[in-house]
Formats: sequence, structure tokens, C-alpha cells
Amino acid sequence: MNTVLNYRDGEAMPAIRASARAHVLRWYARVALLLTQALMVPVALDAQGAESLAVSFDKDTLLQRGIDPALATLLMQAPQFTAGRHPVTLTVNGQRQGRVDVAFNDAGALCFDRVLLDAANLNVPAAFLDDGRCHDFLGTSPQTIIETDPANLALSLIVPTDAIRPAARDFSGYQTGGIAGLINYDITGSQSQYGDQSSRYASANTELGFNAGDWIVRSRQVQTWQDDVSRTTHIAAYAQRTFASQEMVLQAGQINLYNPVLAGAQITGLQVLNEQALQVESQGAVIEGIANSQAQVEVRQNGSLIHSTVVPAGPFALNNVRRLNTRSDVEVTVKEADGSERRFTVPAAMLGIGLPAPGYSLAAGQVRSVSGTEGSDPWVISGGWSGALTPQVLLSGGLTGAADYRAAGASVGLLPSPFTQVQATLTGADASGRQASQGLQADLSVSHRLNDQWALNAGSSYRTLGYRELEDAVFAHTGDNSKSGYRDQQSAGLSWSHPWLGAFSSGFSRSSSFDGQSSSRAITSWGTSIAGVSVSATAEWQLSGANRSDDSVYLNLSIPLGENRRARTWVRSSDGEYRSGVGLSERVNDQFGYRVGVEHDTRDKQVQSTVGVSLLPRYTQLDFNYTRADADRSSYQASARGAAVLHSGGMTLSPYPVSDTFALLSLGDMGAIKVSTPSGPVWTDWQGQAVIPQVAAYGRSPVEVDTKTLPRNADIHNGLAVISAGRGAVDTVEFGISLTRRVLLKATMANGAPLPRGASVTTAEGEFVTLVQDNGLVFVPNALDRRALWITAPGLERCALSFELPADADPNAYYEMAPAQCRAL
Repeated sequence: MNTVLNYRDGEAMPAIRASARAHVLRWYARVALLLTQALMVPVALDAQGAESLAVSFDKDTLLQRGIDPALATLLMQAPQFTAGRHPVTLTVNGQRQGRVDVAFNDAGALCFDRVLLDAANLNVPAAFLDDGRCHDFLGTSPQTIIETDPANLALSLIVPTDAIRPAARDFSGYQTGGIAGLINYDITGSQSQYGDQSSRYASANTELGFNAGDWIVRSRQVQTWQDDVSRTTHIAAYAQRTFASQEMVLQAGQINLYNPVLAGAQITGLQVLNEQALQVESQGAVIEGIANSQAQVEVRQNGSLIHSTVVPAGPFALNNVRRLNTRSDVEVTVKEADGSERRFTVPAAMLGIGLPAPGYSLAAGQVRSVSGTEGSDPWVISGGWSGALTPQVLLSGGLTGAADYRAAGASVGLLPSPFTQVQATLTGADASGRQASQGLQADLSVSHRLNDQWALNAGSSYRTLGYRELEDAVFAHTGDNSKSGYRDQQSAGLSWSHPWLGAFSSGFSRSSSFDGQSSSRAITSWGTSIAGVSVSATAEWQLSGANRSDDSVYLNLSIPLGENRRARTWVRSSDGEYRSGVGLSERVNDQFGYRVGVEHDTRDKQVQSTVGVSLLPRYTQLDFNYTRADADRSSYQASARGAAVLHSGGMTLSPYPVSDTFALLSLGDMGAIKVSTPSGPVWTDWQGQAVIPQVAAYGRSPVEVDTKTLPRNADIHNGLAVISAGRGAVDTVEFGISLTRRVLLKATMANGAPLPRGASVTTAEGEFVTLVQDNGLVFVPNALDRRALWITAPGLERCALSFELPADADPNAYYEMAPAQCRAL
């Protein structure tokens, strides 16, 4: 009869229901207090001379207090699992070992069968047979401590170190396997009208693939439409698998060549690298800027389009842009609504290179051009290694060889303090093809955290005229001896934070080429919140170069008008044009938000109005925006993001993109149940299924059911699960849901008198259920359990409760009320 009741915050409870709950809690407290008063604790010495405690109760005192001595004995017992198998979260000596089904006998004792011994990584006796028997583990390791937590479905073991298997690194505590197909999509479209002219643009960033047997198969592409012109950029198509015991990752197909020192390239071939290197290389970048109007933003690397989207006017930050490699610069193009374009380059050092991960990388394949540039497709071999000479010194080296091209490099990483990181790299290249050249490149980067408030980073790069990277030497767009390539680059960033003055960050980059051209750019931002009022400012300056006049400043003030509603006003300046506006935005709930605003242009004296909505209709993310300046100028913008996962149970939609490691959850057949995940809230569909779109590979990812969204006649055994899965796994999480029927009985004895307050309600097996409250009220948490309920109390003849309920229960009612009679049998 034990269950976890599904109470809802803020729910108005009838007085009789509140009384039933409150009296039970008060009785537990009262019983606990009286038990301590009634205990007698004599001290004795055992045969070995150690102290042992024998605890007994003063029966007469308990009877005088109206407490059944049998109930006191029951309440002194620790919570335990019922007999049978239970899925639990297993911890051994403080280390999580994942989920496992364990068995308990009728007395609540843990069965150390083969399943548990393997999951806990404990020694298996030589004579132990895999026949489901329980091993006498406590007999061989009597120091073992077993801690059970039935409420959280958890089991903790503290075992002697000699009982643990030899300590080869073990990944058995992580879930593996599973099969599912998926598609991730990020689709954006816009249309602008200027008098008799109109312009249409759309982009689709998609990823197709599947996971099977820990293999990850993916294909990434970007499709764009500009008016009547369509273009497709195929970025990659590959298969990948992590071999956990060897800590090795195998990649095959169209992949990004990884080298800890040299710039990568796109190849069709094979690559082997360690798991840590994969984690470093897959980190996304954040690209910031300011749009003067609703604008198209395209991000390119090595001439290849890697991301495309539409952003509203004002500051923008493109999060987690997946780059082809971490050592090449990124070019950003901002296409404004009036047709003007701005371009700027973000040096790789500003996006964060970081120290290479200890380990190795080996790759072989054929170089390919993602951007369709003409050139040869030579075979290439590349290898690299990183290792720590001392805890403060990391040494890295790399080699790349192809027809008519060779490159080598070395890097030294220094950690002089926990707050300082220095990396120096020297690479050399020899291109002996039709444009023979040789050259060197030197890079230096430094990052330092001065204190809890100040942090800075800086980078510098210099190359000689003949230096070529692999793709520069192979493809025609940079394969000649043009002096337009950069000669040197410098970048610096500074950040500062204060508890009430807010956070400040700034970045500066400069680049100069061999033909004497140079460009420099700076961006800075500041924001704080005082008594709920948010103030932020962002500025971008093109200090030199082709777009020197494209400077922008954006100041925003946001004022709370309630818990989820905010009013804001802003001023922005761009190229001598000043605009000011006011707006209102509100997040109505998890699934709907809106924003409205008007803006005045001081140059042409026009007023522009904007309205937009953001929707999260459980299974996708939608955004709609409409802007109107006058009868001849207007624009529309819409976007959709999310994923679809195909699995053995059907197809399940996700409002967030699915990563390389994810999970599927099931809540019976209950739909519209909200579940909190690391990516954000998700809801179960009509089949009771949902996708957990992102699970930390070889980490811990908590998932929790929002019990307020469960039906009133449903109970959940445990609403929290912590997922530990290996990379590429498709884990499954099934939350135990059971329908229940709660009843508040008004029970009387055979003579019509109400049952005495404090009487115990138990099953025939002696399992405690609840206590009788004032006026004979008995709250039964699950009337669907057909076991007889017995009433015991001092001076009362033991009797069984008898009551009848209607055939159909009201699923919207938390509990029902019914009369009951206690009959002696």
C-alpha cells in the first residue's frame, strides 16, 4: 500500500482532506516523541567486550498514551524494499555504477546475484554459478554496509577494497546500445517588400542520421534560397563510434581532419582519435555582432558556408556554431534588409582554441572542397600527439603529408598557475606544386584570470609570405601567390563582473595582409540588473578596412511589469542614423510569449512597428515576426527548430535538436506530461513518449517529471532519474506510473460509534497503511489494492474495514468519500 502521493502546489484543498494529511503528520511526530519517552536503553557488554545496545519499549506507558505497542515496533524499523526485483540507482563506495535491477527477499535482504556483482564490479566467487542464486557476500565481506533508499529507488554499498575487481578502467556503469533515426532542423524564412520590389530568403540547417549499436551516423547540410536561386552546401556525412575500453573514437566518411597543432581540412577517409580530443574539437563557438535591421547572417569557414540564419535588429549572438576546425578564422556576412552587406572576420583565437587534449589523432583520406572550389583532390595523411611532460607543461606535435604538400608543427602549453594558460605554436609548410612556396607561421595565445572579477585573453599570429595551409595549397581560390592573405593578426578580450554593477566584456581584433591592407574591429557589451530593472549596452566599431563607417551602438532598458511581463525602451545608432523605440514583451507560459514595439527613425521621421510571437507547442519551436514601416515597406520572418526521432515505438518529436547521445522516455500512455531535461522542458505525446534530446556522454544528466501535470488519479513511483550513458547510446527511461483510487472513509464500528482516533490501519500481512483520524476518518491512498484493511487499537477487538465504491472513478477528483464499517471476523 506504500505510494508517493501526487500533491499539487497552490491547490485549494477541502478542509477534510487537509485534516486527513495534517493529522497523519502530527501523529507521526507525536508517536516519535512518545517513543523516545517510553524507551529504556540498558547497556551490556558482549563476549568481545564491545558495547551493544538493546532497545525495548515500556508497554504500559505506550498504552496509557494511546499507542499500540505493535505500531511502535513497526515504526522503529528502517524503510525497506518489498520482496522482488526493483530498478535502482547503484552506488559503490561513493562511485555511481548506473541503473540495475536488484532483488530483495521477503525479509527485505539484498540478494547478491550475478547481475548485482557485475554491475557493482565486485569479485565473483570461483564456484558461483550463473543460475540466479544469491551469493553470501556478507559472509565473505562482513564489513560491507548496505544503505537502501526506497523513496528514491537508490542503493548504496560500502564494501572492502579487496572485494572490488582489479581496477582496469571500467565503463560498464554507462548505458550502451539502442537504435533510433533522427532529423534535426533549423528553418528560417523572410520576405521584405520595398515599394514595387520584394526580396525572399530562406535557409535550412539540417542534420540527418541514426544511432545503432553505439554507432553515430550523421549527414549535415545547409540549403539556402535567395529569391529564385537555390544553393545546397553539403558539409559532412560520416559514421562514428567510441570504443570506451580503449578510449578511442573511430570516424569514417566525410569528416573534419583533426590535428592538435595544424589547421584541419575536409577529407573523405578514416580518422582515429581519443575521446577527449573529440570533446575539445566539438565545442561550439559564439559569434557576436549587431544587425541594423532584420538581417541575414551567413557564417563561413575556409570558404564554406557552415551556418545561415535570420536575426532581428539589434545585438545578436549565434550560439554553438559548429566549425569545421578550431584553428581557422571565421568570416561573417550580415545582409541588411535594404540590400547592404557587411563582412567581418573573427580570428580563431577570439573563438577559443584552448590547449589540445592529451592523446593522439591519426587520419588518412582524400581532400575535398565543401564550397565547390576547383582544384585537385589529393590523398593526405595526418597524425598528431599531445602529452603532459609535467603537470604544468603540455607538449604537442603534428605532421601532415599530401602530394606536393608537407607540413609540420609543434606546440608548448604552459600552466604556470591554476588561473593562467599560455600556448605557443610554430608550424612550417612546403607546397611544391604549380605554385611552389615555403613558409612559417607562429602563434601565441594567453589567457589569465586576475581574480573573481577580471579575466583577459590575447592572441597573436604571424606568417611569412610563402606559408600555405593544406586547403590553401590545394584549391584555386587561395592556391596562388596572391598577397591578399593575412600576414599578421592580433586579438584581445577583457571581461569584468561585479555583484551589482553587472558584467562587462570587450573584444578587439586586427588583421593586416601582405599587400598593405588592414582591418580592425572592436565589440563591447555591458549589462546589469538593479531591483529587477535590466540595463544593457552593446557597441561595435569597424576601426579600419572596407566597412569603416559601419559603427553601431545599442542601448536597452528593460523594466519588469509583473512576474513575466517586461516593458523596454532602446536607442540605437548606426552610420549616423538614430532610432529610438519602446516595446512590451511577456512570457505567458512555457509555450507562448509575445512582443510588440514601435521605433522612430530620426533621419526620415518614420515610425516602424513590430509584432512577434514565440511558440513552444510541445513538439517544436516556432517564431513569427512582422515589421511595417509604411504602406510600401514591410517584412515577414518565420522560423522553426526542433527534431524528429524514429524508434521502435514510433516517431517522437522534440522541440530541441538531438545530440549524438540522447534518450527516450516513457510515462505509460499518458500524454501532455511535462518533464524537465538538461535541454529544457519537454512534453510526452499521445503515446506517453518524449525525447531527452541531450545526454552528457560519460556524465550524469538528471531528468525529472513535473508531478503537477500528472492526472489526479495517477501516482508515480519515482519522478527523478539520472541518466549515465556512453557516447552514441540511445538510453530508455521508463517512469513507473500506476493508476490509483484515493478514498477518504468515514469508518464506524458495529455499534455505529466512530473508530477511535490513533488506531492503526494495516494489511493482513501487517504492513502499516495509515492512522485513524478524528471522527473515524481513514484516508486510503489506493483503494485499487484489494487487500483487506485491518484496524487494531488498545482495548479494541481486531476488525476489518468494509466499504463499497462506485464502479467508475472520477479521474479529475483527487479523492472520493465513502462510508465504511469495521466488522470483527
